[in-house]
Parts: sequence; C-alpha cells; structure tokens
Amino acid sequence: MKFSLCSWVFGDLAIEDVIRFAAKTGYDEVEVGTAVDAHDWTSIKQTAKKENINIRGINADASFLKPETDLANPDVALRNEAIAYFKRQLEIGGYLEAEYMVLAPAAPGRSIPALSREEDWSNGVDSIKQLAPFANELGIQIVIEPLNRYENCLVYNADTASYFLQAVEEPNVKTMLDTFHMNIDEANLIDPFTKLKGWLEAIHVADSNRRGLGKGHLPFEEVVKAIKQIDYDKTITVESLAPGGHPFEATSKQQLNILFKDMEESLTFLKNYF
Repeated sequence: MKFSLCSWVFGDLAIEDVIRFAAKTGYDEVEVGTAVDAHDWTSIKQTAKKENINIRGINADASFLKPETDLANPDVALRNEAIAYFKRQLEIGGYLEAEYMVLAPAAPGRSIPALSREEDWSNGVDSIKQLAPFANELGIQIVIEPLNRYENCLVYNADTASYFLQAVEEPNVKTMLDTFHMNIDEANLIDPFTKLKGWLEAIHVADSNRRGLGKGHLPFEEVVKAIKQIDYDKTITVESLAPGGHPFEATSKQQLNILFKDMEESLTFLKNYF
C-alpha cells in the first residue's frame, strides 16, 4: 500500500513545498492539483524526483460551479471548452508520468440538474467518452469521483458510480471512494468497496468532519476491513481540509499549521492499520 496526500488542500502553498513536506513526513506520493497555468510543471517534476515522491495521480482543476469546466453542461460550446481544458490537464498528467486523473462528470457543487438528470447524465457520459481515448494514449486512467449529493447531481455514491462506468464502457475509466463523501451518502462503509471491487483505482480518506483521520467520529475500522476484504493495494490519499470558514483552501498560517499536523497524524493513523 502507498500513502499519498492531495496538494490542492494547501491553498496557495507551492506544490514544490507540498512535495517537500510529504517527503519529510514519510508519504510515498502526492496527488497533484492540475490548475494548468498556475504552476511551473518542470520545477514540480524535478522536485518530486529529487524528493523521491511519486506523482501517481492528478486531481482535476474544476472549481465549484464553474460552467466552463462542467462536463455535463447543456451548452455544447461550454461543454467542449471543458473537454479541451481537461485534455490540457491530462497532458500535464502525461508529462508528470501520472497513472490517473480524478474527475467528476458534473461541476463540483452542482447538486441540481441543469436540464434533467437524464439529459445531464447523457452529456456527462458523452464528455467522458470523448476524454477516455485521449487519456488512454497518455497511459492515464480517468477516475470518476462520487461526490456527495450536496456537491454533485450525477455520481454521488457507489451505485451511481457503477451505473456511470457501465454507461461509459471505456476500459480506462475507473472510479474511487472517498470516506468523507461515503459518510454522507452510503448506508455503511463496507458495501461500497465490495460493489466497486475491480473498478477502484484510488481511495481518498478524511474523517466525518473532513479533518484528519481520528479527528471526527468515522468508524475507520470498517473502512480498513473493507479495503482488506477486496485486496486493494494501490494508493490511499489523505484529502483532509483545514478548519475554518473557508475550508477548501488553507488561507492562514494557523490553518496551514493545523493541516500539516493533521496530515502527519493521519499518516501515522494509516500506518497503524496497514
């Protein structure tokens, strides 16, 4: 098993600094957020190599409720703009030699269909089917992330994820589970792993309050049991957020310090189980 952390949760902290922190703390990998024009990708690749950190995964830059990155957008022009932007991100993934890209088929934050669920679903499926061959040429798996129903109207649990993969029918389109989102939209923390066995390319973990592991009331022993039952041995990525009124980006030194500590303690927490 390899342990990773997400770079985007650190806000404006340079990805190079996140990589150095990950290496110093004992992580194996960093899942890199791919805001294409915001970073020096040569520097990031060199830093990862120097620090012996693998960039196995990238996390798509979609932003909340952004029409031009919404793969299910009813506007064809905006949908094509989204497809083009994610292709640029996949190219970054290819340059970084990543194996997968985490992506939602509708804009994060959009909990209500733009037209109808059926039409949005069809648009999302079509967009992913267009991206899949491009990703495949780069050796990258597209990993559809089920976001909870307050953040996504299409894929929000294990059942909708499996239906979506069956609709897409592309061998390099897989899925993942995230314990924070599972805590909201799954009846239990074991069955989803069984349902998605063979399709799981990645796992995100955070506690019930989206803090580091052990900071909430998530019964993580059940998650461990399920992971071991399906013989999953790829990557577990910590995607915890800093506390505060703007949790999606650590915007203060105090938030960053809490996040650093949570990431350190989460790694210890994981190593105690695996």
